[in-house]
Amino acid sequence: MKTGTTIVGALSLFALLGSGCGRGPHPDVPQRPGEASSKVNQSRDIIANSFFGGVNVTAMDLGCAGRVQLAQGAATVKDTCFTGDTNIVLCTDASSANAVQCTASDGKLELAGNGSDQINYARVR
Repeated sequence: MKTGTTIVGALSLFALLGSGCGRGPHPDVPQRPGEASSKVNQSRDIIANSFFGGVNVTAMDLGCAGRVQLAQGAATVKDTCFTGDTNIVLCTDASSANAVQCTASDGKLELAGNGSDQINYARVR
């Protein structure tokens, strides 16, 4: 019985060590813009892997994305990339785990949330 357990353990260890798919560790994360001795670097690396098979990644140019700070729980971003209420826009609160409401209309994006939180937004379609 001990031999069977040893074989199963060895095979499990082999599978665990081999699951890295030959990729080395990711390089150190560069400092953010604005931090001391930082450079503005844009990463174009797209890295994806899966235990369940191949991975397809689609990179899109998001020219309509940014960050805005709320003033008394509201903000409006005026940009011609917002063309109407059929736009799909993703909004997240970068300051805390609070709900955010974002509504696109012709030429603007209206945001509502809490206090003076920082909100990230991106028009997807």
